[in-house]
Amino acid sequence: MAHPHGQQRDIARRLQQRLLTDLHSSLGITLLHPGDRAGQAAFSSWGWQNMGEVVGLPGPIDPCVLTLSVEGRPPARP
Repeated sequence: MAHPHGQQRDIARRLQQRLLTDLHSSLGITLLHPGDRAGQAAFSSWGWQNMGEVVGLPGPIDPCVLTLSVEGRPPARP
């Protein structure tokens, strides 16, 4: 979680880029509440793709799976 800061724009995007780069990852995966439209819009603007919902996890909701291919091409859908 990255709290907004008036002087530092795009801090969450920069944090996620740094995390993936430092780990030499070619793919990032995150789960979001399906009702989190603002979060989904933010991740989408950074290049993340919504791959659908994960069904069967414990809890009252089925989270959305978003992926980011660091190499710039979308991952293959199963």
